[in-house]
Amino acid sequence: MTRIQPLPHIALTKPYVPGGKLKGSTGHVIMLASNENPFGPSPKAVEAMKAAAEEVHIYPDPEYRALRETIAEATGIAEASRIVVSSGSDEIIHLLTQCYAGPGDEILFTEHAFSMYRVSALSHGAETVTVPETDLTAGANAILGAVTDKTKILFLANPNNPTGTMMKVEDLERLQDSLPPHVLFVVDGAYAEYVSPDYEAQIRDLVDRRANTVMMRTFSKIHGLAAMRLGWAYMPDEIMQTFQRIRGPFNVNGLAVAAGMASIQDEEFLTKSREHNAEWRTKMMDALNAMGLPTPPSHANFVLPDFGSSERADAANEFLKTRNILVRAVGGYGLPTRLRISVGSAEDNETVLAALREFTASH
Repeated sequence: MTRIQPLPHIALTKPYVPGGKLKGSTGHVIMLASNENPFGPSPKAVEAMKAAAEEVHIYPDPEYRALRETIAEATGIAEASRIVVSSGSDEIIHLLTQCYAGPGDEILFTEHAFSMYRVSALSHGAETVTVPETDLTAGANAILGAVTDKTKILFLANPNNPTGTMMKVEDLERLQDSLPPHVLFVVDGAYAEYVSPDYEAQIRDLVDRRANTVMMRTFSKIHGLAAMRLGWAYMPDEIMQTFQRIRGPFNVNGLAVAAGMASIQDEEFLTKSREHNAEWRTKMMDALNAMGLPTPPSHANFVLPDFGSSERADAANEFLKTRNILVRAVGGYGLPTRLRISVGSAEDNETVLAALREFTASH
């Protein structure tokens, strides 16, 4: 008797490994593993969720008009109809892959790219093509050299996770113009808000330059709404219509809708978060480099020091855990000698830097 078997490509797919929690710890744990906003969510978002809780017995608007229109107004997008919303930006990755790639197709991303691109490609039977980076940074020429007739999607996070590096906008435009028309170019802007409002507008405008481009964004990072699972994307009309065919009718919950609408309009909170991050990101990079831990310039809300060997990086990670500090090991991203450290509160940043000074003095 045969038994129930998954499709072969599902059996080969490895699940995404999140930042996790520090098991067995007592007392306060400094969580610097998942790039969360140290301020939490906007107070206005919290109040909006409390108000919305009174109506959780009612289904949300399946078209999410109010949320899409609010996003459009806040980000300078003229056509709210070309915005889609999702249960986290991971759902956008998944649904775009489902729409445009399958067995026999290729999906491109660079060697230290966000791991959900690989997970989604493999779970839909597509082949993955990993493009080498130079100095931890994606390059247009290398990407274009990997494109074939079988390439269906290029996923590119800019800034990238976990490296924090990014391509210049002019290089993105050159890449966009040079891609053949059968390749969907997905620019993941999960960390765009940490660059500048000007950059946010520039990646938005990429979508209007060519009919092959989608911009993804998330409410999990600067908005501090990671637990609400809310993302959105801006895309050409034809791609939007294809996406909407398979999107679940109530894929975003009502509390997330309320929180997202309030948060994206709270410019004061977003500015405070961006400025805090810029200040401490620089301080942390400078301090880590001074300790002899080479740390590349980051454009996101984390830093990526190099400990010189995987053994020393593992030792540093364990050392920090004994002090109730959780950071992210990134060996799974092909970076075994490094640790990714989120920018946290001023107090938490000082604590992790002090702990690493102690570690480097004795290791």
